[in-house]
Amino acid sequence: MKRDSRFELLRILSMFLIMLFHFEYFGETWRIDKANSLLDQIILSSYLPFGKIGVYLFIMITGYFVGIKSYRIKKSLTKAFIIWSETIFYSVTLFLIIVLLGLMNFSFKNFIAACLPFITNQYWFVSAYIMLLVLIPFINLAVENLAKKQFMYLIIITSFFGCFLTSINNSTFTSEISFGYIIPPYLIGTFIRKYGIQVSYVKIKITILYLVAVLLTALISYFGYGKYRSFFNFGILELLIATLVFVGFTKNRPFHNIGINTIAKTVFASYLITDNLYLKAVIWNFPLFHNSSVSPIWMNIIGFGVAVGLLIGSSIIDLLRDYLFNLLKFKSNRFLPKEK
Repeated sequence: MKRDSRFELLRILSMFLIMLFHFEYFGETWRIDKANSLLDQIILSSYLPFGKIGVYLFIMITGYFVGIKSYRIKKSLTKAFIIWSETIFYSVTLFLIIVLLGLMNFSFKNFIAACLPFITNQYWFVSAYIMLLVLIPFINLAVENLAKKQFMYLIIITSFFGCFLTSINNSTFTSEISFGYIIPPYLIGTFIRKYGIQVSYVKIKITILYLVAVLLTALISYFGYGKYRSFFNFGILELLIATLVFVGFTKNRPFHNIGINTIAKTVFASYLITDNLYLKAVIWNFPLFHNSSVSPIWMNIIGFGVAVGLLIGSSIIDLLRDYLFNLLKFKSNRFLPKEK
């Protein structure tokens, strides 16, 4: 069955948005604390909402295609194992390359951490996503028995617990980098597939919500309350924007493009590479990103180009990785128990 390229394009967009966020958050946050004008604060805040929008979109795609199915335990374990094995491959390989290039000294402790990225929480998103995959059979079973109004209530309450409370540093339900944070978008994706959502003026509403998030983030920073920035770029506003973007994509006509679908299969690697614990310290500490003589607007333009380059480069690397795995006839399900 051919994959719908609408959602494959959305998958690419989600990872690209995450990389733009990583550029701003890891490479340019120091500028925000030093910016003297509100305009500079707005420019420097323009990529910050993209991180969680990208995460929400990626999970909504999973909910849209998986949430309405009766998902077998073996299948969920297989999917989780594939993600786990790919993560270990990149974690260990990148660690060894960084050491061999002399960018950091070898440490047995760091090597063990690279070999156990899930246990040591090297990638919060991978850990949370694996947890979701393992629990999907049971989540789907529970959701299947909910009436529409009950389902809506579940989405509202989990969104409040997972996306609003976390943005005001209440981590009783979850933190902004934990499993509970991705439950709402999974449920929303499932709800959209099951019942659909009719929204008018989608692009206008996305634009307004995005501008509100950026402007409020900039104002908070401008008046010296930068520690509260997450309230406007890690929470409900981003969930609403992601939902509208997702609804907008579902309104487009289905199409099939081999190039888009090929790239989409590799984009998860862009996250594994650029958010690697050891490599991101090298990437986002590149001297150019910390050059105060470059204006914020030009740095954002440069960052956009860097994100494009990283996405393309990561895709090429992952195509080679996939070729290597196929060459070695790596079968993920040979280690899994058979269902009776």
